[in-house]
Order: sequence, then C-alpha cells, then structure tokens
Amino acid sequence: MNRIFKSIWCEQTRTWVAASEHAVARGGRASSVVASAGGLEKVLKLSILGAASLIAMGVVGPFAEEAMAANNAGVCLTYNGSSNNTSGTGGWFADGCKSAGWVQGMVTNSKTDWVGLTADDTQIVLDGSAGSIYFRTGGINGNVLTMSNATGGVLLSGLAAGVNPTDAVNMSQLTSLSTSTATGITSLSTSTATSIASLSTSMLSLGVGVVTQDASTGAISVGANSPGLTVDFAGGQGPRTLTGVAAGVNATDAVNVGQLASLSTSTAAGLSTAASGVASLSTSLLGAVGDLASLSTSASTGLATADSGIASLSTSLLGTADNVTSLSTSLSTVNANLAGLQTSVDNVVSYDDPSKSAITLGGAGVTTPVLLTNVAAGKIAATSTDAVNGSQLYTLQQEFSQQYDLLTSQVSSLSTSVSGLQGSVSANTGTASGDNSTASGDNATASGTNSTANGTNSTASGDNSTASGTNASASGENSTATGTDSTASGSNSTANGTNSTASGDNSTASGTNASATGENSTATGTDSTASGSNSTANGTNSTASGDNSTASGTNASASGENSTATGTDSTASGSNSTANGTNSTASGDNSTASGTNASATGENSTATGTDSTASGSNSTANGTNSTASGDNSTASGTNASATGDNSTASGTNASATGENSTATGTDSTASGSNSTANGTNSTASGDNSTASGTNASATGENSTATGTDSTASGSNSTANGANSTASGDNSTASGTNASATGENSTATGTDSTASGSNSTANGTNSTASGNNSTASGTNASATGENSTATGTDSAASGTNSTANGTNSTASGDNSTASGTNASATGENSTATGTASTASGSNSTANGANSTASGAGATATGENAAATGAGATATGNNASASGTSSTAGGANAIASGENSTANGANSTASGNGSSAFGESAAAAGDGSTALGSNAVASGVGSVATGAGSVASGANSSAYGTGSNATGAGSVAIGQGATASGSNSVALGTGSVASEDNTVSVGSAGSERRITNVAAGVNATDAVNVGQLNSAVSGIRNQMDGMQGQIDTLARDAYSGIAAATALTMIPDVDPGKTLAVGIGTANFKGYQASALGATARITQNLKVKTGVSYSGSNYVWGAGMSYQW
Repeated sequence: MNRIFKSIWCEQTRTWVAASEHAVARGGRASSVVASAGGLEKVLKLSILGAASLIAMGVVGPFAEEAMAANNAGVCLTYNGSSNNTSGTGGWFADGCKSAGWVQGMVTNSKTDWVGLTADDTQIVLDGSAGSIYFRTGGINGNVLTMSNATGGVLLSGLAAGVNPTDAVNMSQLTSLSTSTATGITSLSTSTATSIASLSTSMLSLGVGVVTQDASTGAISVGANSPGLTVDFAGGQGPRTLTGVAAGVNATDAVNVGQLASLSTSTAAGLSTAASGVASLSTSLLGAVGDLASLSTSASTGLATADSGIASLSTSLLGTADNVTSLSTSLSTVNANLAGLQTSVDNVVSYDDPSKSAITLGGAGVTTPVLLTNVAAGKIAATSTDAVNGSQLYTLQQEFSQQYDLLTSQVSSLSTSVSGLQGSVSANTGTASGDNSTASGDNATASGTNSTANGTNSTASGDNSTASGTNASASGENSTATGTDSTASGSNSTANGTNSTASGDNSTASGTNASATGENSTATGTDSTASGSNSTANGTNSTASGDNSTASGTNASASGENSTATGTDSTASGSNSTANGTNSTASGDNSTASGTNASATGENSTATGTDSTASGSNSTANGTNSTASGDNSTASGTNASATGDNSTASGTNASATGENSTATGTDSTASGSNSTANGTNSTASGDNSTASGTNASATGENSTATGTDSTASGSNSTANGANSTASGDNSTASGTNASATGENSTATGTDSTASGSNSTANGTNSTASGNNSTASGTNASATGENSTATGTDSAASGTNSTANGTNSTASGDNSTASGTNASATGENSTATGTASTASGSNSTANGANSTASGAGATATGENAAATGAGATATGNNASASGTSSTAGGANAIASGENSTANGANSTASGNGSSAFGESAAAAGDGSTALGSNAVASGVGSVATGAGSVASGANSSAYGTGSNATGAGSVAIGQGATASGSNSVALGTGSVASEDNTVSVGSAGSERRITNVAAGVNATDAVNVGQLNSAVSGIRNQMDGMQGQIDTLARDAYSGIAAATALTMIPDVDPGKTLAVGIGTANFKGYQASALGATARITQNLKVKTGVSYSGSNYVWGAGMSYQW
C-alpha cells in the first residue's frame, strides 16, 4: 500500500497538519513545507487524518503558543471570576471579553513575532505569590515599574550599557565609574598634596623678594632676605608713582613733592628777593639819573642819593647772596637726600614702627644709603605728598642754574651800570630824546617815551622800553633788554643776557645768546631759542620752534606744534609730541618719548624707557630697548618688539611681528597675523594662532597651544596641556603629553595619541591611529580605519571595528566587541558580553563567555558556542557546531550540518535535522523531533510529541509516546506504533506491523474508518456507499447482458440455418452454362430457405450467387472462380 499523505506547516492556523503527498508547498525548507490555507483545503480530503494530526499535536509544545496567538484563534482569560469565550479575529482577548488588556502574537504576513500589552495597571505574578512585576501609570515621577521578591531583591540581568541620560546603567558601568572615581580621587589627593607642598614652599620663599609685613610689629619689608641693592618699581606700562610718602627727616630718607614744593617756594622767594634788590637798584639808579640832571643845583644831594642807591644795592646783593646761599644749602640738602634715596634700598621696604609713619629703605636703623630707581614723576603741588624722581630734580637744578646765571649776569650788569654811574657823575654823554626818557652811558640813546638806555651804545627806542648794558637795544614797546648786545624788539618783550634776543611780542629771552622770536615765547639758557608762538625753550642750546612748544634741557628741541622736549638732546618734532629724557625723540604727531634715547616717530606713538622706539602710528613702546614699529602696536618690557600692525609685545625679549598679534612673556614670539603668544619662550607663528605657556608653540594657521612645551602646528589645531602636540590640521590635543597628529584628530588625556585622520583618543595613554577611529578609556587603542575602542585597555584594530568594554578586542574588519574581555577577531564579527569571543567571519557572540568561531555563526547566551559555519547557538551553554546549524535553549546542541536544536537539552546531530522541545533529539540526517524527549533517529524521520520516536528511515511519529520504526512508516496518535516498512498507524495505540499497511487500531482494538469521501481517482479509497452502488449496477448490467445474449443466440441460430440452406443448392454441371436451384435448412429449431444460381462463363471461369431468408433476416452471397 502506497503512502498517501505527509505533514506540513499551516501558516494560517500555525499548526502541523496532514496533507496529500501530492500537495505543492510555498516556501520553507525541505523538512517543513508550508502551504497556504486555501491550497490546504483542497488537499485535505481525508478529514480523519487532519483530525488525528490535531489530536496528536494537542496544541502542546513549542508551537502551541503560536497557534493560540493566531489571528483566527479566539481565547478569553477569566476576569473577576467570570469567563467569556469568543472566537473570531480578536486574538487571546477578543471583542466582548472582559479582560485586563490584550495580547497580540504573530501578525499576518509579518516575519517577526511580537507581543503588545496595554493597560492602566498591569501585574505579572511570578511563581505564585513569591514575586511580581507591576506596571503603574501616573506616579509622582511618571510611570512606575515595581519588581518585588518575597525572599529578597530582584536581579535584572542582561542589561546593556546605558547611553542616553535616562538610560539604566549596568554593573560594568558602575565598576568603571568606581575605578575612574577612585583614580580621580587619588589623582586629586596627589595633586592637592603637591599643590599644598608647592604653596608651602612658595610661602616659605615669600619673604625673599616681595613686600611682607611683620605680624607682631606691623613693619613692612621688601626682599628682607635678598642681597639686592636696588628696588625697581617699574611695571609693564613703565615707571610707577610712589604715593603716601612721608616727609623725609634723615639724610637717607626719601623726600616727597611737598618738600620739593617748599624748596621751590624758598628758591622762588630767594629769586624774588634778588629781583626786588635789582628793582630797588633800578629805582635808585633812576633817582640818581634825576639827581644828575639837576646836578648843578644839588650835586651833593645826587651823590647822597647815589650812595644810598649803592648802599641799597649792596644790601640787596647781600640779601640775594644770602638767598643763593640758602638755595645752595637747600640744594645740598636735596642732593644729600637724593643721594640717600639712591643708596638706601636693600630689596626691603618696611615701616620703621607699628605706627607706620615712616619707611626706611634697607630697614630701620640702617645707615648705608640705598638707591631707589624707576620712581614716576610726582605731582607738583603745595598739598602733594608724592615722591619726586631724579628727572624732576635735574629740571629744577637746570632752572636754578639758568636763573643763577641770569642773576649773575644781572648783577654783573648792575655792577657795570654802577661803574658807569660812577663815571657818569663826572661825565655823561648819552642822548635822551624821548619824553621822560633817560640815557646813561657813552652813546646811549633813549628815544622812546619813558624809555631808559643804560650802558655804552645802549638804545631804548620803544615807548616804556629799557635797554641796560653795552650795545643793549630795546626797540619794542614796553620792552626790556638787559645785558651786553641784548636785543628786545618785540612788544612787551624781555631780553636778559649777553647777546640775548627777544623779537616776538610778549617774548622773553634769558641767557647768553638766548633768542625768543616767537610771539609770547620764552627762551631761557645759553644759546636757547624759542621761535614758535607761545613757545618755551629752557636750557643751554635748547630750541622751541613749534607753536606752543616747550624745550627743556641742554640741546633740547621742540619743533612741533604744541610739542614738549624735556632732557638733554631731547627732540619733539611732531605736532603735540612729547620727548622726555636724554636724547629722546618724539617726531610723530601726538607722540610721546620718555627715557634716555627713547624714540616715538609714529603718529600718536608713545615710547617709554631707555632706547625704546615707537615708530608705528598709535604705537606704544614701554621698556628698555623696546620697539613698537607697527601701527597701533604696543611693546612693553626690555627688548620687547611689536612690529606688526595692531600688535602687542609684553615681557623681556617679547616679539609680536604679525598683524594684530600679541606676545606676552619673556622671549615670547607672535609672528602670525592675529596670533597670540602668552608665556616664557612661547611662539605663535601661524595666522590667528594662540600659544599660552612656557615654550608653547602654535605654528599652524588658527592653531592654539596651551601649556608648557605644548605644540600646535596643524591648521586650526589645538594643543592643551604640558608637552601636548597637535600637528594635524583641525586637530585637538588635550592633556599632558597628548598628541593629535592626524587631520581632524582629537586626543584627550595624559599620553593620549590620535594619529589617524578624523581620529579621536580620549583617556590616559589612549591611542587612535586609524583614520576616523575613536579610542575612549585608559590604554584604549583604535588602530583600524573607522574603528572605535571604548573602555580601559580596549583595542579596535580592524577596519570599521568597535571594541566596547574593559580589555575588549575587535581585530576583525567591521567587527564589534562589547563587554569586559570581549573579543571579535573575525571579519564582520560581533562579540557582546563578558569574555565573549567572535572569531569567525560575520559571526556574532552575545553573552558571557559565549563563542562564535564559525563563519557567519551566532552564539547568544552565557557559555553559548557556535563553531560551525553559519551556525546559531541561543541559550546558556547552547552549542551549534554543525555548518548552518541552530541550537536554541539551555544546553541545546546542534552538531549536524543545517541542523536545528530548539529547547533545553535538545540535540540535533543529523545533517539537516531539527529538534524542538526539551531534551528532543534528531540524530538522523534530515530528521525532525518536536516535543520534549522526542527522538528522530532515522534518516528523514519526523517525531512529534513528547517521548515520540521515529527511528526508521523517512518515518514519522506524531503524538505522545508514538513510535515509527519502519522505513517510511507513519505513527499518528498517542502510543501509536508503525514498525512495518511504509506502514501507517493512525490513532492512539494503533499498531501497523506489516509492510505497506495502514492501521487504525490494533489487535482487539480495531476501528472503523468513518466519514470516508467517495473516491475519484483510480487509487482512491471507496466508501460503503460507493461499494453498494457498484454491486447494484453490476446486477443491472448482468440482467441486460443476458437479454442481449439471448437475442444474439437467436440471430446466430437463424444465420446458421440460412448459411446451411445456401450450401444445399446444387452447382452447375460440367458442360452446362447456367444452373438455378433452391435449398432449405434447420438449426436448433430455426428454419431457413435459399435461392441460388451458378453460371459457367468460360471453360475456366465460373460465377455463383444466392440469397437465404430466416425469420426477419436475410443472408446473401456471391462468388467467382477461375479454373485451369
């Protein structure tokens, strides 16, 4: 008997069903054919087989749940003690079911399984009342998930590392956090201890070079422990003003501006007294001249008046001498005080006592003077308490010297006048032609109204003019010329000194060869010249040629409008310029040069300090030998240089050559445009670069280097940290010894290295050398292109690889390793979990100690192993060693090629075998075992149901305890046994022991096959109805056939009689030509008659014919013969 059915998987009902062996499948593997529900209805002709299959499956095993969740299944759970069973398309909880929610399983035409839950409150009870999972909405902080356990806490395992701020974190992240926190605390402790130690060291050395105050006495000291002999108060912007200075008492005390003001007042008083004496002398002389005019009438009176004038002159001269002596004494005192001031500093500035009323440079009780340098000019006012510097005293000394020379000249002139007066007593040859004029001396001429000419060849031609001295000339109105060859030609002008000239209106020239030609000008000193309007030249050979200009000092020159030149050889040629200091030069408009050899040549420039130069427009140079040549540049510090426009250099040897550059610190250099160098020996050479820190270097365009020995050489690079290096374009290195050499690379952390293009290294000693690579964590290494390593000692060396976790390794291209000690060495491999290993290409290992060594293998679960190519192992200790094998469930083993073991302890060792269910075993090639402890050991065998066994080749056992041992046998039903080859046992306990048989029962337990449809094809089974109908038809056919036989017999009998009658007609005799005859015959009662004729045509040719009649039938015949 042939096999007429096979088992297939129904997609619509989600169950295994029996179908015709000729049914055509859609999709699926050879071991499980899947057909559509419509096609299945056409092939399910034996409903008993389908029913038996459903009974055998019992909706039990790994497929029962899927079947119950199908779209056309309807199951309702009990709610509040009442149930509502409905069927239709609602799933487990159909419409009308009073349930707590809904569950939806497989969606039609979907390739994925899913379950959805919806409810306001949902609770899942675990193991009775021992524990539960409770979901609740609307809590204080939002939705609430509560997990309880009666015996303790609840373990939540398999939790991936959180990424987003609201994600949960796992133990690995907490361990890493604990480690990093401990490390950070240790580092902080070490850093704090170091900082405190450094602070302590700094505090201990504080008293060496800074200002300190004694806590007990309040005394202030500067550099108490330093051996230095000078104190420098200069700052980054030049000298500072020392304020709050008490009036000096001792010889080595500093003096304040108030004391100098008092000295100036005393000096002025002395000079005033001298001037008063001179005025008194002049008055006396005028009286004497008047007396001489009336000498003829009162000569004795004139002489008496002259004697009185001389006595007054003597008294005045004595007063002047006393004042000069007092001034000299005062200057001596000042000089002594200055000498003391210059030698009294010992790097210590302190109050002498707690009252803080006095400060002794060098300390209280010190007798050795100390030099005080870099003191800014104090404010000159009666109430000022500022200290004055040497420059101010020098100016005062020069002014006194000039006034003293002038006074000496005046006294000499006075003496000459007195001598002339004495001579004129006896002979006066002068000419006084002006009204109220007076001329005294040989060839003296006074032609102006109220004019006075006193001296040989003296001339007073201006109204109210006075010419005193040999060849003196006063031609301007209200002018005064005093001294040999002096000339006062300007209105209200005054020329005082040998060869002095005052030609400008309201001008004053005082000193030998002094010249004041400008309006309201003043020239004071030998060879001094004031040619500009409102100009002032004060000092030997000084020149003030600019309007409103002032030149003070030997050879000082102020040629610019509103310019000021102060100091020997100083020059102020620019408009509104100021030159202050020996050989200082201010040639730019609004420029200022302060200090020896200082030069300010640029417009609005300022140069402060010895040899300082400010040549750029709006530039500032502050410090010895400082240079600011760029427009709007600033150089502050010894040898500082700012040559770029808008550049700033601050510090000794600082250099800012780039446009808008800034260099701050000793030996700092900013040569790039818009660059900034801040720190000793720092260098910023790239445009828009910034270098901050000792030896910091930023050479790349838009680069930034911050920290000692940091280097940023790449364009747009940033180096932040001691010895950090950013050489790649757009690179960033942050941390001590951090290095970012790749383009667009980032290195963050001590000793971190990012050498690959677009690479990122984040963590101590981390390395990212691959292009587009990322390394995060201590000792993390990402060497492969596009690789990512995250975690301490993690390593990603493969192209596009990812290593995430402590000591994780991803060496295969496109590989991913996640978890402590995880390893992904195969190409496109993935290892997730502690100590997981994925060594096969395209392999995946997910779970602690999981291993996927086969190409394309997948291992999921603790200790899961997928060693075969394309193998899949899912579950703790699951093993899939066969090629393309699948093991699902704890301890499941799939060792055969293309085998599948699904269920705890299930085994699929045959090639193409499948085992589904706990302890199910499929040992035969192409075999299938479904159900707990099901065994399919035969080749191509199928065992479905708990404890079912299919050991025969191509055998099938369906049902609990079913057994199919014969080749090609099928056992369906609990305990059914099919031992014969190609035998079929249907139903519980059925036995098919003979080959090629179908059994629906067993000996003593036979069964009827009911509801059998009528067979159609030749090999179809027939039912009793078909059999009864066939027997009745045969009977009817037999009856009809007998009638036909009877009719045929009668026709046959008649025919025989007719034929016999024809033969009875005699033939033509020889020699005759024609014979006609009749015949008759009888056969079995049937009579026949015949008529016939015979003709001899020739000797050799003969013809015969005849007809016979029997009943209603006729028989005729004809024949011809040829004889020879």
